[in-house]
Amino acid sequence: MKHILVCVKAVPVSSSVEVDGQHRLKRDGASLQWNIADESALEAAFRLADKDGSVTVLTMGPPKLEGPLLELVARGANRAVLVTDRLMAGADTRATARALASAAEKLGPFDAVFCGCKAIDGETGQVPGELAAALGLPCISNAEKVEAAGDGLLVARRLEDGVQKLTVSGSAVVSFSSYSYPLRLAGILGMRRARKTPVEILTAADLGLTPEDCGLKGSLTKVVALESRFPGLRRGPKETDLDAGVRNLRELLREVRP
Repeated sequence: MKHILVCVKAVPVSSSVEVDGQHRLKRDGASLQWNIADESALEAAFRLADKDGSVTVLTMGPPKLEGPLLELVARGANRAVLVTDRLMAGADTRATARALASAAEKLGPFDAVFCGCKAIDGETGQVPGELAAALGLPCISNAEKVEAAGDGLLVARRLEDGVQKLTVSGSAVVSFSSYSYPLRLAGILGMRRARKTPVEILTAADLGLTPEDCGLKGSLTKVVALESRFPGLRRGPKETDLDAGVRNLRELLREVRP
């Protein structure tokens, strides 16, 4: 693998999540961190590229991500690109994938495109497939391990009932599960390289995108309501009597498996 593009997303730290009047996450003032599944994709790219290849890291977000992108250069990325434009605020997965695909086409070609399987802020898991469709590439989801295989890849992906191994020739979009590849720490040489590596900035105009292609105008979906629920909350009364609890459990099991 000579040239790999890795798409990463900065997500709000869970303790600092706020939304605006249009039910959009506030990212400008929030504390951000890189999505954990995207970190796995980045580490997988580092291992595949090794010494002979290069890794380009790409993200879409506010200008303040320049610093965090340089941290990824310190960890091993050769090139860092930030797509940022106020026109892109409020983009859904479709508009996001369109912007990332436009950037990939401008920056490429690449031997592979890696990303996380889903982001912890939205949990949709839609961007990898939409990105692959926009680029006209096959998509392999939920990868746990990847190796070079000729001019393509050998990928092990997690399924509900086991692990599937498959090969793909040529370029492809591969999405990685969380914690599949722990991201390495920055080294001294990487830190020195980061000081000399400028972050490349791309706007909607640079990508040939119109206002109708971006943000809310370019989105097919819109969040109309948000509801916060305690994750451990269950409906029904709390049963403290052991015998009654056993009887109720038996009734529930009969309903599930008559």
